[in-house]
Amino acid sequence: MVVRERIMDTAQKMFRSYGVKGVTMFDIARDCGISKKTLYEHFQDKQELISEALRELLNDHVRFAEKNNSEAADAIEELIKQMQFIRTKARTLNPVMLFEIEKYHPDTWKEVELFRNDCILYGIKENLKRGMSEGLYRKNLDIDIVARMRQLQLEAAFDPIHYPADQYEMNKVMDEVTTHFILGVATLQGHQLAYQYLQIKEEV
Repeated sequence: MVVRERIMDTAQKMFRSYGVKGVTMFDIARDCGISKKTLYEHFQDKQELISEALRELLNDHVRFAEKNNSEAADAIEELIKQMQFIRTKARTLNPVMLFEIEKYHPDTWKEVELFRNDCILYGIKENLKRGMSEGLYRKNLDIDIVARMRQLQLEAAFDPIHYPADQYEMNKVMDEVTTHFILGVATLQGHQLAYQYLQIKEEV
């Protein structure tokens, strides 16, 4: 691994674990096993590291979404695999990182805002259209309203104000909101399929 990649990998891990505000360039250089001089030879400042770390996080999601869309057997499986992907990422992501970027790095946060519309909201709408065409989601859904509702669910799950980390496990929050969403939009056929994927026992 070249020095620049090693620096980026170290910075990403530290930002994801501790947030961005409390991590210094000295911390990153020390954990990377290099001098601050070497660090600054590759990155102009901490802002550049934060921007690249966030961009890689977002790009990773985009790559997964494209792969998942083409490989999932149906809309419900696509949605559940997305939930599993987010759960995996959430295990190594301290929500404080996103909170601090929004608060202290507004220019960088603009990329998140674009990502919300160009990737997240768009992907939700496409999934809804797919599920409706497959007969798994109800035909009378208002796509714009339902997609925005789902987006707000996801954003709330990552917000420590709504779900404090000392009171809620991110995995459980994501499971509950996704199951609630799927069963809310699904047809009878969709429910039966969801029960199989989610291993839910239907109450008689």
